[in-house]
Amino acid sequence: MTRGEVSPPWQALARGAELFNQGLFWEAHEAWEQLWLELSDQPRLFVQGLIQAAAAGHKAFFQRQPRGCVKLLRSALEKLEPAPPDFLGVETGRFIAGLRRMQVEAKRWLRGEIAGLDRALVPRVELVGPPPEKK
Repeated sequence: MTRGEVSPPWQALARGAELFNQGLFWEAHEAWEQLWLELSDQPRLFVQGLIQAAAAGHKAFFQRQPRGCVKLLRSALEKLEPAPPDFLGVETGRFIAGLRRMQVEAKRWLRGEIAGLDRALVPRVELVGPPPEKK
């Protein structure tokens, strides 16, 4: 591998998932950003979607900002939904469905229908396989 062909830090994907699943959304955002900086094209957009999902969690549970949460969930879904199933080794079916449910409730929160989001709405990030190797 030459100097210009550095392998992305894929361990950041697993570390971010671990942090996200612990409710440490800002820390997950930071871990995934390390990977995002090294990617391009669809992988970059997908990881940006994960980052935005983590930022939505931070807005919901730490900053208590429904407007930012709704906006970030919308942006996250726009980036995650076009990806093929289990893209980059991340289970996408249940995760994306969970983000959609979270978005519905976040919109209710924004309208003042509920007092906030229940943490049980946050879907888990499950890794189902290793990310693809660069050829």
